[in-house]
Order: sequence, then C-alpha cells, then structure tokens
Amino acid sequence: MSNDLARKYRVDVSTDGITWVQINGVNDFNPNVANNDQDASAYDTDGWSISETTMKSWTATVKALVRRTAGVLDAGLALCKATQLVFGDAQRLYVRWYLRDTGKEAQQGRAIVSYNRSKTGVADLDEVTVEFKGDGALAAVADVAVTTPVPQLVSASPSGAAQNALVTITGAYFTGVTGATGVKFGATNATNYSIVSDAVIVATVPAGTAGAANITVTNGTGTSAALPYTRGS
Repeated sequence: MSNDLARKYRVDVSTDGITWVQINGVNDFNPNVANNDQDASAYDTDGWSISETTMKSWTATVKALVRRTAGVLDAGLALCKATQLVFGDAQRLYVRWYLRDTGKEAQQGRAIVSYNRSKTGVADLDEVTVEFKGDGALAAVADVAVTTPVPQLVSASPSGAAQNALVTITGAYFTGVTGATGVKFGATNATNYSIVSDAVIVATVPAGTAGAANITVTNGTGTSAALPYTRGS
C-alpha cells in the first residue's frame, strides 16, 4: 500500500458553480472542517459527559505562486483577486477540490474569499494566500472529469540496449484515468512493458537494427515528444 502525496489535489473556482477555472501554481492546500460541540450531559448520563454537534464550519487555505502569461495574471488567481476590495456577493466564489489524477473525492461549497500576498522578500518568488471561509454547506459532489496530460519523458537507461533488454523510462503521466497505452522504440512497439508508477515504465527493446530508436509513450490523451535513444546491436 503506497502513501498519498500531499500534492494530490487540484483546486478550481467559479462565480456561478457551473463554469470553473483552475488555480495554477498551488504549492500548499489545507481544507478544514470544524465542529461546534455543545455539552449535552445530564443527571441520567451516569457521570459521563455527552456532546452534540450543533453547527459545522469549513475553511480552505490555498497558497499559490503568482504566474503571468504576457503580463496577464493566471485566470484562477485573477478571479480570487477580484474579490479583494469588494463586499456582498461579489466577495463570494464557489470553490471545489478533487484528486487531480482521477477527479474523485470532489467537494464543493461557496465561500467568502480573501486574497493577500504571503511572500515579499527580495529573494522570494511572488506568492499569495487565498482563504476561503465557508458560506453554507460543504458537500461531496460527483467525480470531476479530468484529462491527464500527454506523457513527459525525462530519461531512459541503460543506453545502447539491444533486443530483449529491459530499459527503464522515467517521466510523468504514465498512470491515471488515461494511463500509458503504448511504448515505441522508433516506429516499433516495445515487445512488452510494465507501468511501475506514474513516473516509471520498464520496457523490453523490440527487434530492430542498431542505431537511432527514439522512445515515445502514448496515453489516452496523446503521444509524448520523442526521447532521443540509440539502441545497440
């Protein structure tokens, strides 16, 4: 049984709960549900205390690195920032979070939003903290449809492997809802392959002549850029 990674969640925001925008650059995410418990002890509880939860509240804190494209702030952060100096409904957004690879464990609610810079030092990357204070219920919702990016390849070892040798390919996006569906050396499919994790595949070099046999990996979304590789004889 493997351990969960803290970075497993994706966070989206919306003005209407229908059209969603992802917050990019998230480097810390902390949702929290708190109970307001009242003492319900009485003479007939035989000296034992009893509590009842009379209310619940929820919050979610997101820290994100500020990113801009051609000078334009990331759309998710821009939507949160728009609440900074306003009141009423304009200060509220819908927010949801879910497992970034599968869309499962989705939760959603409406919240009052605050947006403030959280790193300001001369050597810091610009970072903001967005706080969502629940305005009503936080609820579980249907799985969110997610698309896994095409595979990204980083390395293959050993180099110069010949037919039937095993090659370990490292990268990303080898698993998930649209996991790896094929591995090629040049134009030839690997004899077989095993997906070890989201970042590792072990493949068997197929028949072919020595020389360039650039590696590609395909998943349900598409095919990776070719990773330069030279096979042996």
